[in-house]
Parts: sequence; structure tokens; C-alpha cells
Amino acid sequence: MSAILVCFVQRDTPRLYSFEPTTAGTLSPASGCRIEYLNEGGANFVFHILPVEGRELPSSLQGKLLRLRKNLPHVPSAEEQLQALNANFRDLFPADNLIQHELISLDQGIPAALNASLQQMNRPRHRVGDFLPNEQMSGLLVTDMTPGDGEILLQLKPKWLTQSPNARPSAKRCRTCAMRAQRASERIRTATDAQESCPLDLVNANAEERKRAVHAITTDRRIREYLINQAQPLLQKLRASQMTFDQHGILRTSGSDPIQSLCKAMTLRDCTLFLKRSGNSIEARLGDLDLKQPEKLARWKKVESDLIGQGWYTNTEVQDHWTREKICLLARQ
Repeated sequence: MSAILVCFVQRDTPRLYSFEPTTAGTLSPASGCRIEYLNEGGANFVFHILPVEGRELPSSLQGKLLRLRKNLPHVPSAEEQLQALNANFRDLFPADNLIQHELISLDQGIPAALNASLQQMNRPRHRVGDFLPNEQMSGLLVTDMTPGDGEILLQLKPKWLTQSPNARPSAKRCRTCAMRAQRASERIRTATDAQESCPLDLVNANAEERKRAVHAITTDRRIREYLINQAQPLLQKLRASQMTFDQHGILRTSGSDPIQSLCKAMTLRDCTLFLKRSGNSIEARLGDLDLKQPEKLARWKKVESDLIGQGWYTNTEVQDHWTREKICLLARQ
């Protein structure tokens, strides 16, 4: 995708224009910049914000990416995404451990130009029908964790840092390891599965067990050291928050308030920890904190019921798929 040219104006809410706006009144001088596709998920596009040749980006755009919602009915607006983040997660963690978000407005011409460019791209087959709303909209400026020259980025999903409250006391697998084993029976292997480590070990009181888990995740010496030691307060806070918001388990959840708390817990169980190393310095931020929706409850309950009923927690799955659990902390105790 070729970059599209836009103009940026700093206001109470920053704004991008598809044309050079007037500088009369309260508008600040416009600064030219470029927007270029970086990535996309099921709900949002992410774009680089780049300077035009021979100029620097305005300071308020430096170190930022542009995240724009897809034109899908289940995806909240940027305003709703920001409100949910602020209401549910912002106060749980230090600001320097969170991907920061700021609203930015776009005029109608920008989504139209981006959609035209997206149509010319070679995109993942299951995403080719996804586009932006073809109208004026808001987006989010988010912290750019893209590694530069000489930098290293690790994206880690800590997943469930404590056992499911619904699992049996005799369990030999935690929730994440039970899911890994179930997927393996279907010949499915995710990036988290490929790490072959138990998330319970990431927050294990035993430093040697933490070391075992971390060495399965990355070969970078400095990031390993960080996860084993300096990252522990953040990971322990993430674990405690998961427990606070889901004290009774998915199968015992009903009523609007408990479901909302469960949605918070499930969001924290699927967030991403971005670790960027520059020399010996590590920047650690949690992202992907878009609040899960209550409509997922039925699916969550089915998954939990299957893990219990089919013996994935207790390592008593059917013989055709049985393999002795060796990775999970619970199997080694």
C-alpha cells in the first residue's frame, strides 16, 4: 500500500485533513505527513505516521501509530474504545506500562483514500472484505512499539496467570495448558502454544522455574533477565487483577455486574505485553486492552465445559488424544 498524504493540525482534539486547511481562527499551522498501512486485526487497522521528505513529524505525532476501527457492526467507535479503556484498565497499571491512547479526528476524505489503497493491497484472504467507514470519523493515536534499527521487540501474551476457578483441584493442567493440549488434538498450534511454557511459571515464586519459562519464550539475554526480575511487579499485578475480576469462574457467572467483571478478566487474560529493548534499556507496555463483550459468554462457557468434561484439565482426555503433560507447572508439582 502506498502512503497517502495528509495534513495534521494540533487542537484540543488533534485532527488529520485530506487537504491543507485554513490557519485562520484557532487552528495551528498544518503539518504535512504520510499514513502507511502497518497491520490489521479483526477489529482495527494500524497505520504508520511518517514525515514527508525533508521534514520532521510534529512532536505530538512522534512515537505514535494511528489505529482506526473497521466498518463492522461489533466494533466500538474510537471514543467508546477510549472510554472503556479509561474506565476499566487505565488505573490498574502505571502509565509507562500501558500503550497510551489519544483521540484524533479525521475528515471524510482520509478513510476514502485509505479504502482505495486497501483495495489495491495483497491482504490476508479472510480480511479482504474489511474496510474503514467511508465517512468522517475518529481514530486513536497509540504508542508505537515498532522496533527501530538495533532494537528488539518481543510480543508476549501472558494469558491466564492463575488457574481457572472452575477447574478441579486434581487438575494437571492450568487453563492455558489445557487449551494448548486440546488444540494439539486438532493439530492446531498457535504462537503461544509454540513457546511450550506454562504461564503459571512466569509468576512462579521460584526464580528457577521463572527462568525455565522465560528461556522457552526468548533467546534475548537482557529480555530474559527483565522478565525473570524487573517485570515481576507488573506481571503480579496483572495476575491479581485477573483473579479479582473473576473469583468464581465462567460457569458460575450470571447477572449484569458479574458478567461485566468477567469481561474485564477475560480482556486481561488475552492482552499483549510488548517488550522493546534498546541497548540494555527495556520498555514494557500492555496493549490489546479492548474490553471483551458479554456476547462471548456462551462461547466461554462452552469452552470451559469442554475442557472439564473432556478431561483436558485433569490430563484424562480420551486415549486417542492422550499424552502425558510435561509442560504445565501443575503436572510437575
